[in-house]
Amino acid sequence: MIKNKKILTAVLLAFLAIELVLFFLVQLTSEKAWAICAYSSVVLACLFMLTSISLSKNYVYTQLALIFTICADWFLVVLNPIKELPAMIFFSFAQMCYFLRLYNNHETDKQRTVHLACRVCISALAILTSFIILGSSADALTAVSLFYYGNLILNVIVAFTQTKKSVLLPIGMLLFLMCDTVVGLNAMTDYVFTSSADKIYNALFGTINWSWIFYLPSQVLIAFSLTNFKLRTNSKEKVS
Repeated sequence: MIKNKKILTAVLLAFLAIELVLFFLVQLTSEKAWAICAYSSVVLACLFMLTSISLSKNYVYTQLALIFTICADWFLVVLNPIKELPAMIFFSFAQMCYFLRLYNNHETDKQRTVHLACRVCISALAILTSFIILGSSADALTAVSLFYYGNLILNVIVAFTQTKKSVLLPIGMLLFLMCDTVVGLNAMTDYVFTSSADKIYNALFGTINWSWIFYLPSQVLIAFSLTNFKLRTNSKEKVS
């Protein structure tokens, strides 16, 4: 971990500057150039976490989550054609890592018990819903996607109850949720809009990659969530 605040600040500013450039390039480029810019932004966020490297559980969980996110985006951003099932499996692993970080932050056994009970119920309900709604047409991708989305929603809720631990994490998780909500809405476009309405939608929003408007900042804030804590409490650091 970088302990010198001047060096850490310089690295942080460089990280934010590069991510800002990539943020705009993701909106302005296409095809291979877009894939390089988009994937680089996620990899950079993961690498930036190394500035906070420690033996703490929260660091390990967050770093693993970002590594799983890199793996997921490899299947969605780099590969052509994309492979959705392995991507959603890796994204689910990432959400489980965030769950472990949030679970570790609970201060009482009661909080942990309630959280765990909610987690089990939501996960089971998400998987069952895919079979109840789709019946025999339900597949692994649908089940994994609903499992992932349900756990992401719960992670957002729990993160906002732990703002004293980190303000940036819940904001980052909320942006993560907004990204996936946009992706889901885009997938439903063909079924919801008529052809004329679809043309209007594309004219208004088609030139903007809304999912990455939310996704890239979410990864930056999550990567920075522990660094911000270290900057404020560097002299009181402990392994938790």
